[in-house]
Amino acid sequence: MVNTSELEDYKKHIAHCFSLISNKLSRGSIASWDTYDFRVLSESIHEETGTLLSISTLKRLSGRVHYGSKPNNSTLDALAKYVGFKDWREFVKNVEPIKGFDGKRHRGKITRITYGMGLLVLLVILSLSFPFYKVTTHYNPNDFSFSVKSVASGLPNSVIFKYDASMANDKDKIEIQQDWDKRKRVVVNKTDSISTSIYYRPGFFKSKLVINDSIVQEKNVFIPSNGWLGTIETDTLPIYLDMDRLSVDNTISITTESLKAHGLDPYASKTFVGLYRVQDFGAIFTDDFELTTSFRNDFKSGNVPCQLAQLTILSEDGPIALPVCNKGCISEISLFAFNKQIDGKKNDLSNFGVDHSDFVRMECISKDQKLTITVNGKPAYTFDVPKPKSKIIGFCFFFEGTGSVKDIKLKKNDRIIYDSKI
Repeated sequence: MVNTSELEDYKKHIAHCFSLISNKLSRGSIASWDTYDFRVLSESIHEETGTLLSISTLKRLSGRVHYGSKPNNSTLDALAKYVGFKDWREFVKNVEPIKGFDGKRHRGKITRITYGMGLLVLLVILSLSFPFYKVTTHYNPNDFSFSVKSVASGLPNSVIFKYDASMANDKDKIEIQQDWDKRKRVVVNKTDSISTSIYYRPGFFKSKLVINDSIVQEKNVFIPSNGWLGTIETDTLPIYLDMDRLSVDNTISITTESLKAHGLDPYASKTFVGLYRVQDFGAIFTDDFELTTSFRNDFKSGNVPCQLAQLTILSEDGPIALPVCNKGCISEISLFAFNKQIDGKKNDLSNFGVDHSDFVRMECISKDQKLTITVNGKPAYTFDVPKPKSKIIGFCFFFEGTGSVKDIKLKKNDRIIYDSKI
């Protein structure tokens, strides 16, 4: 049990940590963040530390939601690592907490934060590289079997994992991991042979058979959307929308009425919605394709001044995320492709600023290891496309509030792979 005084000390240090996080992520004051910003932070922390913190956890720790108990050590360690420290104890030792803490975000004074940082990083790397005292059994992957089978064509979709881990030692920890999220590992018995799991969103996932935190087998799980799928995005499970009510004259629209039918009012609280199309398009890859689409954010409200809308192209090796927003908000957006983030604070993304009174026309053309993005006829950004190529398995749109997709066409060498108008 943590007493009130100890809890307040934790909150002071956590407040200071979040002020450093705010500066690092360059998304403005945390007091003005919405769910999308916390989702960006969650993904960034996971990418840098390997620990996935949920959106609700980050909201609670940032002070946006009240909490009355001490966070667990792994959560605190992840926050500390994200701002450059070995662990939470090292952070507390080297950083002076915020004075006069009242639960709000303040700037604090950092002491000894730069000195010795290179040494700290080196020590962390060395500690991860050399197992000083722990003896680990190294298994031959061929001693294990692992297979997957989905049971439905739509969503939600359960997957049956068949495995043989009988060669593991009796004291070994045997787990099945659903996707990239280590929190979704399920402990299984080596004498059993079947485990099942449920997927709520479409996509391409790499499931794993794990022995003592070492991956011994990996299999791909492909969950198609079974046509277009409309969702209301939440911190936990998505809410599925009736697509028959969203499609009119080759345009798919998620409206305010659609949200209110599920008890949500976007005027009262910020809401994100999604439109997915995930399927096997055949042999089309990230190094040679052309995608054109028209979409827009339809929601105008004082609590959504930036009118964020985003096209995401999905491949087997990760997403290509391309947001647009009102012209005055380009500093708040970031592009993401091929494991590289392009921050609007540090790059000129002015051509991703648009007027949502009309549909936004976006073209994505990948040729000769270059992916060029054009918005409303203006070159907006060019990515270097790495090798090896990755298979494209779908696309999705996200809107802050409500939005519409008028058309989308996917081509390869002038051959139409998908056309929403057909």
